[in-house]
Amino acid sequence: MHPANVLSSLAFTLSLATAAAAAPIPDAVAAMIDAADPDQLKTIADIAKKTNPAAADEIDARVAALQKARADARTEQLASQGMLDGWSGSGEAGANISSGNTNNKGVAIGLNFAKETRSWKHSVRGFVDYQRQDGVTTRERYFAGYEGNYNITPNFYALATLSYERDTFSGFRRRFAESLGLGYRIIATDTMKLSVEAGPALRQTQFTNGISDNALAARGAGNFWWALTPGLEFSESATVFYDSFNTSFQSLTALTAQLSGALSARASFQLNTESNPPLGRKSNDTISRVTLVYSF
Repeated sequence: MHPANVLSSLAFTLSLATAAAAAPIPDAVAAMIDAADPDQLKTIADIAKKTNPAAADEIDARVAALQKARADARTEQLASQGMLDGWSGSGEAGANISSGNTNNKGVAIGLNFAKETRSWKHSVRGFVDYQRQDGVTTRERYFAGYEGNYNITPNFYALATLSYERDTFSGFRRRFAESLGLGYRIIATDTMKLSVEAGPALRQTQFTNGISDNALAARGAGNFWWALTPGLEFSESATVFYDSFNTSFQSLTALTAQLSGALSARASFQLNTESNPPLGRKSNDTISRVTLVYSF
């Protein structure tokens, strides 16, 4: 027999053997895969393949088709959104009141909004942190910021940021910052995300000692998110501004645990550092918070 005919015969025989070895997915398993949440799909598929090894190829094909259908539906949804459609977000709040030897009152309120289109991701956030002890203000910080990311590739993006903050205990009455830059998503999975950003910036600062400073700066940032379990998340975001007069660094570390539905509890630790604060001010300021978070 001609060698080409032998190879064709062998290939045909192998395909028949493979088809014979393959088994259809049981209806109950198929229904479980179809109903799985996106963040649980891989885990459920792995379990299904272990319990139904003969149907492993069919399970992989069904998962791939399901992921593609969901991605296509997501793309179509984003394309049809209006300006006010597609926004999601969360609000968090915490308060403390004590009386007796000291009278202490404090409140922390935060809001976050985000929206994605086929090419853009918009994020808006704000925070108020205020505290008084024995009639004297001991903490007063306000922050509002916007970030827009434009996708160049699935992992590479351009960005623009705007922010305003006031923190008299860190030494400035107001500070505006504007930046452009590039970012890269190093990790982008359903359970872990890591990105880094860098670019030039402008900052306009009025310090509590009356000095004003307008400076060209460099901005760098890193963002990390990790779903430790389905109801427990760890996050870390860090931003640094460097200019010839002052270097500012901010780090926010948080652990968020889902309580029920859209309600979660969050414990966070924030570090603010100014390399050249006004006379009499400390370089480092730390804030620990416990807040309730509602997602919508």
